[in-house]
Amino acid sequence: MLCLLLAPAALAAPTGAALIYCDPVGYEGRYFREACEARGVLLVRLWSTPYAAMLSEDLEDAEERAAIQRGCAPAAGEEAAWAESALSGMAITGVLCGSDAGLATAERLQHALVPARTNGLVPARRDKYLMHEALRTAGLAAARQSVARSWEEARSFLSTLPPPLRVVLKPRRGHAGLRVGLASSEPQARHMVETLLAERVSLDTEAEGGALCQEVLEGEEWVVDTVSRAGEHKCVALWRYGKGEANGAPFVNFYDELRPCAGEGEERLVRYALAVLDTLGWRWGPAHIEVKQTSRGPVLVEVNAGRFNGVDFGLLADVCVGHNAYDVTLDAYFDQAAWAALPALPPRALRGAGRLVKLVASEEGVLRAAALPPAGLESLVRWGPEPSEPGEPVALTVDNNSCAGYAWLLHADEAVVAADCAALHELQAAGRLFDVDSASGAES
Repeated sequence: MLCLLLAPAALAAPTGAALIYCDPVGYEGRYFREACEARGVLLVRLWSTPYAAMLSEDLEDAEERAAIQRGCAPAAGEEAAWAESALSGMAITGVLCGSDAGLATAERLQHALVPARTNGLVPARRDKYLMHEALRTAGLAAARQSVARSWEEARSFLSTLPPPLRVVLKPRRGHAGLRVGLASSEPQARHMVETLLAERVSLDTEAEGGALCQEVLEGEEWVVDTVSRAGEHKCVALWRYGKGEANGAPFVNFYDELRPCAGEGEERLVRYALAVLDTLGWRWGPAHIEVKQTSRGPVLVEVNAGRFNGVDFGLLADVCVGHNAYDVTLDAYFDQAAWAALPALPPRALRGAGRLVKLVASEEGVLRAAALPPAGLESLVRWGPEPSEPGEPVALTVDNNSCAGYAWLLHADEAVVAADCAALHELQAAGRLFDVDSASGAES
């Protein structure tokens, strides 16, 4: 089995190509383990220091904590010695990452160990404030914003916004939409700002503090998924988000809808996203770029350079587009001919319609009965509620981190997918998707 979670001691590894994977968790970690085995590539799995700290936090077993520490990435300046000891004879081709917390580590490892394929060391790829300022400096559209380290600084920025007051407040570094809020009054804004200043969201302890205040970008939110090889970028999928208010949270993601690159509007969106990558010096690997289609054109929400979509999108992409970002990334690193044959844009017409529905729990408590798929959904091909079994706790869905699972919809007819998505949304909004004992939740 060509998959190792390395300790500092020297390991006898087969000769050939190696790919380092930081924070190998969830579906992505399993996918790359199997895909690398199929290609004869050694997958080296390491923990970033921030992610290892999170994993170790609640462990009482000293041996388990020690095992996690032995699997940590080498510290800055120790990369070459570690590689010589642990991977002698192996050709490291690249570094991928499975968490937001590990992105800086993955960037550093690729820079140190694969200098011909470095992306450089650029904090603006992870800091939401710095990335917008980099775009502004380069002449690209960016959100009006300010970093506040006190309520007084935040209120000063709010005074520059047109009435009625609406402002997005978020951490400079974060993940899964945690602590991202929309304020429409000064008291509401003050509460959000003070919460952001008091509570760190990112696992990355080196992240800059402060509350990020941004203008509200009106328009549809899209995602441009890309893979890059030596500075050549290819758009591997376009997604349109369905977002709205739920459970008192303003930006709950209801579904991701695959879209064709059907015309000038989509092509303009892609051109803007690729210019963002160039501005941030991104040359190798995947990126997940969130953009609003506003009245003044595309404007960045955030770029996730080095990350994939974050959900199990492979099936939908394979069926509707013909390829997925995981396999294309491996082609970029290991198969130049396959990369060259890949089109630069998604097709003008998809092979089918697909949506990944993100399930929303509208009650909290304990699940009374198994969460079975609703009947009559013609396009439902996979059902993955979380929780799924009686007795499991149910939390209100307010962001991607508290998403209650997924439903994969696929059909030749886009109208069928849209109708099934609407039916699921109606069940969720009415609290009929999960059978929840809310009294048990209150007692616990």
